[in-house]
Amino acid sequence: MLCEFSLDTPQVNLNLAEGPANGPLLLLLHGFTNRWQVFLPVLPELIQNWHVVACDFRGHGKSGRVEGGYTAAGFFADAAAVLQHFGQEPVFILGHSMGGSIALHLAQEYPERVRAVVTGDTSLDLTVHVDVMNNRRNTKLFGLRRKLAGKPVDELLRRGLLPETAVEMWQLDPAVMDYHAEGRVEGFFADIKDVDFGKIFCPLLLTQANPAKGGLLQDAEIPGVLAGNAQFKFLRFDTGHDLEIGKGSDSAFFKAALAFFQHVREKSV
Repeated sequence: MLCEFSLDTPQVNLNLAEGPANGPLLLLLHGFTNRWQVFLPVLPELIQNWHVVACDFRGHGKSGRVEGGYTAAGFFADAAAVLQHFGQEPVFILGHSMGGSIALHLAQEYPERVRAVVTGDTSLDLTVHVDVMNNRRNTKLFGLRRKLAGKPVDELLRRGLLPETAVEMWQLDPAVMDYHAEGRVEGFFADIKDVDFGKIFCPLLLTQANPAKGGLLQDAEIPGVLAGNAQFKFLRFDTGHDLEIGKGSDSAFFKAALAFFQHVREKSV
C-alpha cells in the first residue's frame, strides 16, 4: 500500500511511507507516542486520489533516536525536513493530536506550500495544554507508558496490549515521554511558541473530540481562535481522542476531513 524509505536529516534519520502519486501531496502526521501506521485504516480510500506521505517522528516507529531529549521543536524540525524533501510541491496536511499542532506550525512557516490543514483534536493554547498534561492523571499515565516503551513485543502482549499497540510501544523510545511522565511538560515546549493564527491563510478545519470522553482540546481554547479567524471551520465529534480513525472510512472525522480537502481541491481548479 505504502512503501517505506529512510530520509537522512541533519539531526536524525526519519522513516517515511509513501504511496503512488495519484493526486496532490497529502502529508499525514501522527500523534504523540504513535507511528505512521495509526492511519492504516483510512489509507485504502486516501491512496486512490492522493499522493499520500506519512512519517514517523524521531523516537517513534522506525525513525532514529536522538541524544539530549525530545521536544516539540525537534518534532517540528522532522516535519519541516519531510516538507523540504518534496521540493515545492503544494501540500495538504492532516495531523492528529500533536501532529495537528505541527501541521499548524507548518502552515504558519510555509504559507506558500501548505494548501489546507485538518487538525484532529489538537490543543490550540499552550498554557491550557501544559496545565492539562501536567495534571496528576496524565503524569501517571505517561509514567506507566514510559515503563512499557521499548519492552519486547511478547512481554507487551502478555500484559494485554493489542498486537498493533505492542509493536508501537516496542518501537517507541521511552525518553520521548520524559517531560510528560515527570510533570514538566512546559520544558517540552520551551523552544516553540503558540501558533499565530493570524499568519495562517490557507483553509483550516479544526476538530474537537468530546473532553468528557478523553478529548484533548478543551472548550476554553476554541472561542478565541474562531472569533479572530471567522474563515476557519470547526467541527466537534462525540468520540474519544482517537476520533475513531480506526473505523477507517466509517469514521465521521475522516469523512469530514476528506470532504473538506476535496472542497478545497475543487475550488482551486
